[in-house]
Amino acid sequence: MGMATDGYQTHSRAGGHADSDGRISTLSAKIKSASSSSKMPTSLEDFEVLSTIGTGSYGTCKRIRRKKDGKILVWKEMDYGSMSEAEKQMLVSEVNLLRELRHQHIVRYYDRIIDRSKATIYIIMEYCEGGDLATLISKCRRDSIFVEEDFVWKMLIQITLALKECHRRKNGQAVLHRDLKPANIFLDSHKNVKLGDFGLARVLHHETSFAQTYVGTPYYMSPELVNNMSYNEKSDIWALGCMLYELCALRPPFTASNQTDLNRKIRIGEFSRIPKQYSDDLQAVLAKMLRVEVVQRPGIGEILTEPFVSWRRSHLERRGSGAVSPDLIKQKEEELKTKERQLELREKELDSRERSLAIKEKMVEEKLRRAEALVEERPGRTSTDRHLFSEKDPKRTGEDDYDEVASCLIKGSKDPDTPKKKVTFDILGKKILDKKKSPNTKTMTTSSPRRC
Repeated sequence: MGMATDGYQTHSRAGGHADSDGRISTLSAKIKSASSSSKMPTSLEDFEVLSTIGTGSYGTCKRIRRKKDGKILVWKEMDYGSMSEAEKQMLVSEVNLLRELRHQHIVRYYDRIIDRSKATIYIIMEYCEGGDLATLISKCRRDSIFVEEDFVWKMLIQITLALKECHRRKNGQAVLHRDLKPANIFLDSHKNVKLGDFGLARVLHHETSFAQTYVGTPYYMSPELVNNMSYNEKSDIWALGCMLYELCALRPPFTASNQTDLNRKIRIGEFSRIPKQYSDDLQAVLAKMLRVEVVQRPGIGEILTEPFVSWRRSHLERRGSGAVSPDLIKQKEEELKTKERQLELREKELDSRERSLAIKEKMVEEKLRRAEALVEERPGRTSTDRHLFSEKDPKRTGEDDYDEVASCLIKGSKDPDTPKKKVTFDILGKKILDKKKSPNTKTMTTSSPRRC
């Protein structure tokens, strides 16, 4: 967790004198009426202060432990006695809004304690032990390293889901955060988003409503704010694009040494590509968020239905990153049950096939055994005979083959049809048939040839 100036409290406050007791009572009554319940009121004695996280213009942010169960929380301690009436109203709005916003990616509000004797209010909230994006970006810039692209997609999706909860309230009122920046994006122990610091948030009663005033961080101001025009929730989309760009490039997309030059760059809307190690898909989504024309800038629904974002969201939910909704869990359970039933049917089918194949195999083995038995039972047959039979001419019968082989094996037998030939040899020892004898051929004598 960073200092309060980069964390739970980042407002700048105009100086003011202590209000009267009547005004303090009015503030207490507003908050009490908005947060009344039947439970026992919380007191300072119910908590133990562990450490100071940081100090900002409105007061101090401290890490505390709830005594009854040991749960670690934080409280934002603010002196409302010196606030102006407008600042008090902003404080009341923040407390009431935090009570209503219940989302896994929004910092959870637990309670508030008002100490009239000190004109101090303590807003008790969820503790985000993973720090904030501003601290993470500063560390990466100092160490000259870039965050992984998967982490950038995760931040994009989870912040968008948190803004969806704000922009599409069930009561028809759209809540603008109006101060989106890395210092207001907190992280839990699993590096999941917790959107916080709604001190500047403004409620719009209709989707077509436009706010007229703005207080925020200059680097993330939209072109319509720079031009002093009315704005709506798409200003939050511009700020989201600037913030995600900074998470990639470790610097905002628009920087200048003075407000005039910064405003000029924002109006033009030209910026460098994010570092080359990041994909074109991510660059394309950020470019849409940073379109100068409001009508061309996507809304929350359009961002979530972008093919790149939709695929990444599904991938993120499969990994169980904490972005899984109860409806999605139920859907996945039904899908698993369906797959289990399909697997059971498949196993039964395979068992049936296996039994059928076993029966066929036994039948084939039985037929082969019977065939071998028949061959062995035939008289006068040897293994040599069976081998000869297997290579016989298919046009000839087995008896003909057997008789032919047998006749060749009879000793001294002659075939009367065999032609008789008279053989002579020439002087070189070559064999010559008598019928084709040449007149120049000399027959061998009984005398042996002369040796050299």
